[in-house]
Amino acid sequence: MNLVSDGIDLKTERTKKIIKISIILAVILFFIVLAIMLYYNYVESQTLKLYIDRERMEIPQNLFSYDQNSGTLYVSIEDLASIAGYEYYRGDYNKLTEENTKCYVNNKEEVAGFESGSNQMYKADPTSNSTDYDWYTMTEPARTINGKIYVDAKDAGIGLNVKINYNQEYNRIEIVTLDYLVSYYESIVTSDYGYAGVAQEFKNQKALLYDLIVVRKQEDKNTYKYGVITVDNKDVIGTRYDAIEFIEVSQDFYVTTNKKVGILSNEGAQKIEPNYDDIKVLDNDLRLYYVKNGNYYGVLDRNGKRIVYIEYEKIGVDTTQFQNDDIKNSMLLFENCIPVMKAKKWGAFDINGNQIIPTNFDSFGCINSTQKDTTRNNVLVIPEIEGIVVCQNGKYGIIDARGNYIAPCAFDSIYSITNLGENTYYLEYNGQQVLISDYVKLNQSQTGDNQGQTNTVQPSNTNTVGNDVNNNSNVTVDNNINVNNTNTAVPVQ
Repeated sequence: MNLVSDGIDLKTERTKKIIKISIILAVILFFIVLAIMLYYNYVESQTLKLYIDRERMEIPQNLFSYDQNSGTLYVSIEDLASIAGYEYYRGDYNKLTEENTKCYVNNKEEVAGFESGSNQMYKADPTSNSTDYDWYTMTEPARTINGKIYVDAKDAGIGLNVKINYNQEYNRIEIVTLDYLVSYYESIVTSDYGYAGVAQEFKNQKALLYDLIVVRKQEDKNTYKYGVITVDNKDVIGTRYDAIEFIEVSQDFYVTTNKKVGILSNEGAQKIEPNYDDIKVLDNDLRLYYVKNGNYYGVLDRNGKRIVYIEYEKIGVDTTQFQNDDIKNSMLLFENCIPVMKAKKWGAFDINGNQIIPTNFDSFGCINSTQKDTTRNNVLVIPEIEGIVVCQNGKYGIIDARGNYIAPCAFDSIYSITNLGENTYYLEYNGQQVLISDYVKLNQSQTGDNQGQTNTVQPSNTNTVGNDVNNNSNVTVDNNINVNNTNTAVPVQ
């Protein structure tokens, strides 16, 4: 019997068994690890992930709301504000209100406002005294969820100047702030693209949100030229302009050369030649622009065609005196009427360039700040009748936005009183107050016009009684009716 040989065989068998067991255990362990990894990946794929400026972050509890029916991701404006560097406020900008149905955010460079149930969003410059806003139509109306205002993610990004991307396949949301984009592309355009840097103005930096970069090229120690490229360095506007300003609401660009301003599209096409001292958007939806040369203003359409000749001293009304009127655009009343002033007299054009109100009036609007009754509000517009208050020789009247008169310039005052957030409008004649709504109804019943007045404002040389709101000498009490059971006759047209 060979004991040595038998011992070797036993040892070999044990080694083989150990190897087999080890292999089996390794395979089992592999499948266990694989199963754990697959389970982790599954759990991870089912978990909503948030990245802010490329870093993984915990998701604030109320930041997002997903609508299963429409597949829309909504974002809480209040919760996004802190991420984007904004202060959040309830109510309306420039008004002392605390309405839960409205909110606005402010980052000192720009204000954005939202209203639950509305698909309109506005932006304003908090450093400007102007009450004009840029208005944007959102994909979906804002909505209130658990007491907070939410809007579609894309619109929230536009409002608060961030990029929001929701990848449903990977259940991943990325938020990239404007500050991060500026820092990231500043490095790229200087090191890789050969420019002096990204334009430093906030308005120009916002072009990055639309994959465009306003770049600077240094001409000498103190001089730069400006142009526009795409984020992947394709030329859009050559770097040969003295200044460029991004127009976010239309995604075009003001360009300045030799101290004259024009407009180029975001594809570099010329829309308005650089022939003007200044250009501003009058209305984005209509693509109207007001322009300035010297001390005179006019209005152009999107193709540079003159709507209002450049011969007026002012375009638009100073709406800072009419805060209660909630005027969205001081240069376009009721989406049709463009107020103009020439030789210190006021009139108006419609959006097609037709003069609908002759320049015969001393002012637009009635100022009641000198009245003893502090409850009276100044009035420029009366929304219910699309009325515009006009003044001539110290007397006030009303003309609608199509140039038809509603009331002659025969009243001592026109004002509103606010109660529970609602404005009620009044006419005052010889110390008597008349509701404008009553006046309009009685006037319609007298004229038999149930659709409102259609008599166009006549030039000042027309002497027809009642049809000439510009000639107050023709308005007499002979044609009066008694309104509101007062003993004072109130003039009608």
